[in-house]
Amino acid sequence: MGRRLRVGAAGGFVIVFIAAMPALAEDYTACWVTTEKNPVTLTEEQITRCRIAGGDVVDYANDDSVPSRLYPNVGFDLLGECWYVTSTETNYQIVPLNPDGGAELVLIVDGSPGPSGYFRRCTSEPGATVDPSEEAWDYVTSYVHPPPTPDLNPLPGDGITGLETFVGVPIPEVHETQLSSGTGATLDIHIEVSGVVVDWGDDRVDTFAADQAALAGYPDGVARHVYEVKDLTGYDLSISYAWTARWRVVGEDWDSVDVPDTTTSVVYPVAEIVSVITD
Repeated sequence: MGRRLRVGAAGGFVIVFIAAMPALAEDYTACWVTTEKNPVTLTEEQITRCRIAGGDVVDYANDDSVPSRLYPNVGFDLLGECWYVTSTETNYQIVPLNPDGGAELVLIVDGSPGPSGYFRRCTSEPGATVDPSEEAWDYVTSYVHPPPTPDLNPLPGDGITGLETFVGVPIPEVHETQLSSGTGATLDIHIEVSGVVVDWGDDRVDTFAADQAALAGYPDGVARHVYEVKDLTGYDLSISYAWTARWRVVGEDWDSVDVPDTTTSVVYPVAEIVSVITD
């Protein structure tokens, strides 16, 4: 008999192995759990489904029924990261195994516990290399995130202390698409500008909602500022898009992807009007 997955120990659940296995045990690439209708009771029951190295798929009543030595491993199924068992030896150990099938896996490095994490049990065939989050990241980071193209009023070189300077900026359209993941799932991708940050260069920074009407510039836009001190060399005025990107397996919860702001900088000289009394 092979190494079998057992649970049950005081103070929690652990993996326990038992010895001996049939000489003709199969080589399993992956075993996961799924549900099938019992032909007798007509109820849905959880089973263990295994992919044999030769390509066939075999169903078993549970993990204990698989006639092979099994090791825990981490992979990715249709819903993302999860754990499964395989006949290929791994360096993972399961510490607690929860009643719902989720487990805490510890990676053994040079004989000592290393990184660990909690994983749900795979419920469709897992792959060891395809990560939907990496696919989403690759798409989001390859998307062209344009920098702002600001409209300044007065124009650079015409700024004057005591008078309002307006910044107008177009808001890119929301980008939405769907990807076919290597896991077989479909991914939703959503990318948008969620805000506009204006650093006026004189220690004032304003953040505005990504509203095209509000950021229309002169004369009605809300992005406006009065410079109090002249600077003929020019203030470092910068305008940034704050991006929000997220992804999900269709029908599941959203996850975010961090995208850096894109920024346009402008040297903005500000002069001063001096009144002169003449005869």
